[in-house]
Formats: sequence, structure tokens, C-alpha cells
Amino acid sequence: PQLAAYREHLLSEQHLQSVLSLKECIANPDVAFTRGILEPLASLRRVGKIDNINCVILVDALCEAEYHRPDHGDTITTFLGRHMPSFPAWLKIVATVRTQLQEVTKQLPYTRITLDNVNSNENIQKDIIGYINFRLQNSPSIQSNITLSSSGKSESGSVSQHKFSQHLLNLTQGSFLFAKLTLDLLERGQLVAKSSGYKVLPVTLAQIYLLHFNLRFPTIRSFEKVTHILSVCLSALYPLTLLEIYYSVNSLLVDKFLPWKEFLLRFKLLSGFLVKRL
Repeated sequence: PQLAAYREHLLSEQHLQSVLSLKECIANPDVAFTRGILEPLASLRRVGKIDNINCVILVDALCEAEYHRPDHGDTITTFLGRHMPSFPAWLKIVATVRTQLQEVTKQLPYTRITLDNVNSNENIQKDIIGYINFRLQNSPSIQSNITLSSSGKSESGSVSQHKFSQHLLNLTQGSFLFAKLTLDLLERGQLVAKSSGYKVLPVTLAQIYLLHFNLRFPTIRSFEKVTHILSVCLSALYPLTLLEIYYSVNSLLVDKFLPWKEFLLRFKLLSGFLVKRL
């Protein structure tokens, strides 16, 4: 690890551990960030304990913090903006934000790179078409589910694969997630796209997720078994443990108590949708 010296420094300085405790980070995040992170890093760099290289802090999905914007105080974006002048030149920030919500980053003096504008960056198209072709070439089930037929005759595999890959590339609009989930459905046989217009293919991520849920929960009654679990997980500001989810779900049930074994059975119905942290 590049910052092993920083870790050793924290372990040897009890007061820094106190500054970076959860309690202090909540009470005074500015002091915690400056005294607990920026100043020690700068000091270690000056004495040569951190190599003369650039380091990166990755902050993913800045826009999600806006959904939980506090009534007072900072969001992550405003916090970073205020502390940017204090950052050493060798410590860089790489932050991501959804294209449609990039307005929240207008106060940040960062260089902007667009990863989903397929019209201005041909590398995005090359990467996605490379991924699609890799999946096609390595999955016989996908190949069989996209082979077109007309007048009783099947097109050659290479022709069908080329047509399909170009069609899916246009649908993705730069989204690898869309490409992956669509190909997963085809590989499992839950989608069969053998018509020339590929009309059965979803055109948005929302349609893909709706299809997944319709396949998993074909009736309202079957979906009702997991609604409380989903409500708790989606409203939480941080990943919950299984026990925390269980108690939260039961707090929503006024008339009856959900036994632990029944909860586990319902939770298993969401495998693939919810990732269980070990």
C-alpha cells in the first residue's frame, strides 16, 4: 500500500485516532479532515516517508449525497470544494457524478471527463462493442438466442452477431451496465431476440429491472413478501447488517411479528438484487 506510512503514523498517534473517531468526524468534520488526514499526509511527504508519486482519492457518486442533503451543513461536494485549497498538489480527487446531475459539481474546480457521451468519445463505443463481442463469442446460449431466421432459413452466426452487437451498442448509450444486464438475460434464456428488429429487447435500465422483478415476483402477493425488506434497504443511508434489516422490518409490522426463519426465507428471494456483506 502506498500510504502504509500514514497507517503506521495513525497507530502511533493516539490523538489522531481521537480526531478521526466517528464522533469527532460528525461533530467537526473540517478539523477531522484537516488535522487527521491532510496535515499528517503533508508532513509524512516532507520527511520522505511517502514516495514522490501522485495519490488519488476516489469519491464515487457525488450526486447520491444530494438525495440525503442535510438541512444545515455540507454535502460531500461542498465539503470538498471548501477544502480544495488545502490539498497538496500530489493528492488528487477523482469524483464521479451522473451526467444528468452534474450541476451539483459546478463549484468544484476539477477537469471534467465524460464517460457516457458516445458521440464525442469513440473509445466508449470501442470498449462497449469489445465487451459485447466478447460475451457473444464465449456464450453459445446467447448466440442461439439471437440467431435470426427468415423464410425458414437461418442467417449465419457471424451476420446475426454483427447485427445484434451493433443494435445493442446503440441501445446502451454508453452504459456498460445496460449491456451486461441485457446479455445476462439472453444468456439465461429469459430473453430471446430472434426477430429482425429485436423488439423484445428492453431500451432502458428501468425496463430491465422491471423485467427482472416480473420474472422473480409474478404476482402482487409474491412481491408483498419482500416489500418491507426493500423499503428498509433503500431508505438506509449506509449498508445494514442482516440483523439490523430484520429488526427494522419488524418495526414496520404493526399487527404481527415476523419470525427469523421466515425473514431469512424472504431475504433469499432477493438474492441477486441485494448483496449480502460478510
